[in-house]
Amino acid sequence: MDHGMYPGNKRSNEDISSGLNDNKRNRNIPSTRTEYRFLIAASDSNAIFGRNGENYQSLRNKYHNQIDISQVQTPERVLIFYGDEDRAMSILADILPIMAQNQGVRPGFVELRAMIHSSQAGAVIGKSGDRIKEFRQKYNLDTKVFPNATPGDTTERILSLRGELPNIVECLKEVYSILDQTPVRGPIRIYDPSFYDGVDVERYGGFGENHDFQATRTRFNPNQQQQHSGNYNNRNNTNHMNYSQNNGPMPTTVQVTIPNALSSSILGPRCSRIAQIRQQSGCVIKFDDPLPSNDRIISIIGMPNNIIQAQYLMQTAVKQWTNATVSS
Repeated sequence: MDHGMYPGNKRSNEDISSGLNDNKRNRNIPSTRTEYRFLIAASDSNAIFGRNGENYQSLRNKYHNQIDISQVQTPERVLIFYGDEDRAMSILADILPIMAQNQGVRPGFVELRAMIHSSQAGAVIGKSGDRIKEFRQKYNLDTKVFPNATPGDTTERILSLRGELPNIVECLKEVYSILDQTPVRGPIRIYDPSFYDGVDVERYGGFGENHDFQATRTRFNPNQQQQHSGNYNNRNNTNHMNYSQNNGPMPTTVQVTIPNALSSSILGPRCSRIAQIRQQSGCVIKFDDPLPSNDRIISIIGMPNNIIQAQYLMQTAVKQWTNATVSS
């Protein structure tokens, strides 16, 4: 494996941190990075490819095949640039407008998710989150380093940047400058989107089916405490129903508990079944991490009738899986 894919791996014995500060790279010291990796939604990947792959082929010709996108049928892809930082930033300047148009939040606004080594995440976050806060203020960006590594026992974490195109590029340059001063510690295990995990996307910074770029991100709060009880069939933990002034029902949340072993029956291959249940019921359905008891909490958010439909579809999925298991 080429360990030059992350900053901090030295080509020589010189001290690459000499003469650098937090805000400006010393151009006399070459970056050791040879790959720039980004996690992108499948819809962004399709936009970059363009009709019949014309956009993608044009970019590869322009940059002499120094751009690649993983070819997998999952809701997310890995976008890779090869070469030095100047070339990578040039490629990015061509690709970000395509992503911004596809994401459709507003003109010139884009979300980019860079992949960094887990051992370097602390340098980007800073003490007590000071550096992330500085990025937000300095570049007027929504910035976040997600708490979990990408699926498949990898050593990659996601840095999300949301804001205006030029600010994304300038912030990313500073991030890479910081990473070049922060040697990678431990092994390097990169993310293969074939190991996509639709259950944990909110914690590792992945993309779910039909990701909505205009929706406000739900920030992960590791200190949030929830009370869970009951099982899937008959003991639900349900929030009190709220009503508007005309007594119309408002969206509510129902939490159900199932044995973790049954999760796959509801998720289906590559999360195809849960995507169908979400679409048919119109509910937001979220899976928590397994509990110490080896149970799992599922939160169903929606209107009362929609929640009932989602529960029915989930129960049907479990029954079908159980019957198939018994018959086999």
